Amino acid sequence: MKKKILITYASYGSGHKMAAEYIFDYFNKHKDKYELKILDVFEYANTLAKIDKKAFNLNFKFRSTIPFSVSFTLSNNKVVTKAFHKIINTLFNSKLKDYILEYNPDILISTHFIPSYIVGKINKTENKNIKIITIVTDYVAHSFWIKNHKNEEALIVSNEIVKKSIEKHKVPSKKIYAFGIPLSSKFKNLEDKKEVKKRYNIKSNKPTFLFLAGGSEGSSYSYNFLKRLLEENLDINIIFVAGKNKKLKTKCENLVIEEHLKNLKVIGFTDDISNLLNISNMVITKPGGMAVTEAIETKTPMILIPGNGGPENYNLKYVTKNKFGVKVKNPNQLTKKVKKLILNPKDIKDMHKNMRMLEENTSVEKLYKLVEEMR
Repeated sequence: MKKKILITYASYGSGHKMAAEYIFDYFNKHKDKYELKILDVFEYANTLAKIDKKAFNLNFKFRSTIPFSVSFTLSNNKVVTKAFHKIINTLFNSKLKDYILEYNPDILISTHFIPSYIVGKINKTENKNIKIITIVTDYVAHSFWIKNHKNEEALIVSNEIVKKSIEKHKVPSKKIYAFGIPLSSKFKNLEDKKEVKKRYNIKSNKPTFLFLAGGSEGSSYSYNFLKRLLEENLDINIIFVAGKNKKLKTKCENLVIEEHLKNLKVIGFTDDISNLLNISNMVITKPGGMAVTEAIETKTPMILIPGNGGPENYNLKYVTKNKFGVKVKNPNQLTKKVKKLILNPKDIKDMHKNMRMLEENTSVEKLYKLVEEMR
């Protein structure tokens, strides 16, 4: 009889969803062994939860870093975490519980702490034994991720540094697995660089800078960085990915026409990030957990523009401390940094060399093996 797996996420930003989809795609190759479903718990959110999500996404889209950083710091303690856990169930209607009970999974794999907590509660109140695996999708673990550990089978984290930090909170080491953040199999099946450049009409004789506007939604905040960089008329290729932000995409396309730009390629939402990273000398991005992981996997050095604060501050520190990239605070700094790197290509090569020392990301494969051992 097939084991049932429920893969869940909460759609705050795009990273949790992407990680969940990558896991689903990998496990779906083994349909002979597992029955799978994937769920965004916000499909069952009440009005209060939807308002909270809307506020988060607006904060992301227009990059107001202070509120998120402050709330992340203030809430990273036992008292607030305990209070939040008590109100989680009030944010989602009873149909979510009904859905989970009806599907009755053997294993939950969640890329957000909210579904893990909800299923942990169901295990207690309904006398269930659903095994819970939680994936931490940043390079730091907030106390929200840790509080539920007694109800979880495993916590999957990005690296040994995060594992050791969680162990300090008296979480048993045997429950924490430093597998890395899950990635798509596309990162292991990259296309020929020449073919990709040809497809996007990218000139091979120039340095290529990939600029990610941020997640699938695309942040309008990135526009000023791009515009200032273009004012220098540098002899480089720039690929700007606007994500699902159609207004931002149109705004950038109009800029190409108005300024007669020949070196800017504007793209909307794409599932070809792996190949775009692979043909780029550097990527300009905010320090989201998924963006950092993808850049590391393709060994693409990073220029990190300000993110949403909170966990992204830790992601930034991880990148700069290990010399996988550099940070900039404003559009002028970005322009100066790009000009400096063009004049000193060895700096880019050194960052690339540092990244090559890391092992290949096999997080999903390790996760699959762990689930197999639970059978």
